[in-house]
Amino acid sequence: MCNCKEIKELPSLKIYTFMGTYKAKYKTGASVKNGVTIFWETATQEELAYAYEELGMTGAIEKILNTKTKDESKKSKKSNKNISKE
Repeated sequence: MCNCKEIKELPSLKIYTFMGTYKAKYKTGASVKNGVTIFWETATQEELAYAYEELGMTGAIEKILNTKTKDESKKSKKSNKNISKE
């Protein structure tokens, strides 16, 4: 849970949460940056996205990408063909 309302109204947060998921590296406690307090045990994906992308709290939050690059999708197709031939 966070202490500010403007975080939830940023349209860019929907893009951030669509492209990846965010995982807090801390399980308990709170951190403050630029007047924003993040409570780790209750932080939502939108709050974690804001803290990671806008506040730069990359040391406390891990971003896991949901999208694949062109190279990754080609590699997975090739590996699937090799598996089916065996």
